[in-house]
Amino acid sequence: MFLFIIVKSIISVYYKISYIVVHKEEIDSNVYIITKGIWRAYHFKYGEEATAWFATPGELVFSAWGYISDKPSRLSFESMTESEAICLSKEELHKHFYSSITMANLGRKMLENFILLYENWLMDLWKQNAFERYMTLLNEYPEVIQQIPMKYIASYLGITVQSLSRIRASLNEMK
Repeated sequence: MFLFIIVKSIISVYYKISYIVVHKEEIDSNVYIITKGIWRAYHFKYGEEATAWFATPGELVFSAWGYISDKPSRLSFESMTESEAICLSKEELHKHFYSSITMANLGRKMLENFILLYENWLMDLWKQNAFERYMTLLNEYPEVIQQIPMKYIASYLGITVQSLSRIRASLNEMK
């Protein structure tokens, strides 16, 4: 029932490679559901781009600052491949959430899943070394490893491209 209701009011948008969907310091309260392609979120650390996360089809992407508090995003979101996403405005989502308890529960579940994903990402960041984080990325997002340039993967792992090359070479030696 939810999908039928939403389908009437969604906007599906096509994004070119390297298109900045949300700029840092921009207020964007939309929720995007990626239907095709890969996105990343990044910020600048010591003058260099630092990738915070990747998102693939079926995942929700939104600026927590923009959606929750109407404040500027602290991250930029970029389409890393040709992509498509469903764009839902905060107002449209809230209209559906207020329409029934079922819809309100769906909104709550979306937020709960986002919190769990965020906490899992944070815990992995704290407890895993670069090799372990690479293996997690390889297992959970193989399409990222296959389609995204090494400099962005290295940035996500918090290492240099040379260190990433060594990790990949060690994996090839294990085969």
